[in-house]
Amino acid sequence: MKAYFQKLFEHEHWANLKVLETFMEASQASDRTHEIVSHMAAAQKIWIERINGTTSDTKVWELFEKDALKDLFNTNYAALQQLLLNEDFSRVVAYHNSRGEQHSSLVSDILTHMALHSSYHRGQVILLVKGQVEKLPATDYIFYYR
Repeated sequence: MKAYFQKLFEHEHWANLKVLETFMEASQASDRTHEIVSHMAAAQKIWIERINGTTSDTKVWELFEKDALKDLFNTNYAALQQLLLNEDFSRVVAYHNSRGEQHSSLVSDILTHMALHSSYHRGQVILLVKGQVEKLPATDYIFYYR
């Protein structure tokens, strides 16, 4: 399972950076686009911290400076790589969501959610910047691994 998640997040990181690059190139990217890209990075950070059992001050819809987003995605990816090295994917993580509600989930389910969550939001960003960049990125999983 470790190799699967390492491969999945290698793709996710690549795809997130492609979408970030496209967002940065967009001629008139909306505030909503900025919010979504920031949300992608914030949600990753929050979930990593939940898995690691640390408290996060990050808000789920925190707005990061555009110039800080690449570093945040890189930091998140490095933390994920470290986490995946020795993680028990069947371990249950107890956490509070952004509304303060108590939940618990398997690490494998959280990691799957993280990858799907980013994919969903990458699609939103692409839709929002369509027509503002010369070429939209192809970020599908299979394109990365071909």
